[in-house]
Amino acid sequence: MVSEASERAVDDDLKLAGFYVGGGLYGIDIMRIKEVIQAAPYRIREVPQAPAIVEGVIQLRGVVIPVVDLRRRFGVAVDPELARLNKLIIVSVSGRIAGLKVDRVLGELRVSASSLRPAPSMLRGGPEYEEDIFSGVTRVGDEMVFVINLDGLLRGARR
Repeated sequence: MVSEASERAVDDDLKLAGFYVGGGLYGIDIMRIKEVIQAAPYRIREVPQAPAIVEGVIQLRGVVIPVVDLRRRFGVAVDPELARLNKLIIVSVSGRIAGLKVDRVLGELRVSASSLRPAPSMLRGGPEYEEDIFSGVTRVGDEMVFVINLDGLLRGARR
C-alpha cells in the first residue's frame, strides 16, 4: 500500500522532456509536447522578415508550423555533421503550435519540484525579451538542466 507521503512526493515530481542543444541539457514541461519528429524529412522553408531564431516553417499534416532553432537562440554554432540527427519537438504554447529544433532528445526527466531553483537573472535572454526564457535550473545526476519557459521563449520570437 502506498503511503500518503509517498503519493505526495510523486505528485511533487516535475516531468520534463530532456534534450540537448550543443553541450547543454535543457528541459520543458512534458505536458506541452504534442509530438517529437525527425527534422530531416521536412523541408524548412525560410520566411521573409521572420525573427532571427525562426528558421522557417514546415507543413505537418496540413498545418503550417513555425520552427524555432534553439541553436540560433542559444548562440551555439551549427554543426552540419549533426544536422541529419536534429529533432523537432512540436509544442503547444498559448493555443499555438510551434516546432523547437534541437540536437538530440534524451527523454523524460523526473525531478523533484523542490530541487528546482530560480534561474539567475542574468540568464533573462537579452534585451528583446521582456520575459525570462528559463523558469529554473535543476540537476539530474551530474548534469545541470535549464528548464525553459516556453511562453517567454516564444513570445520573444514573435518580435
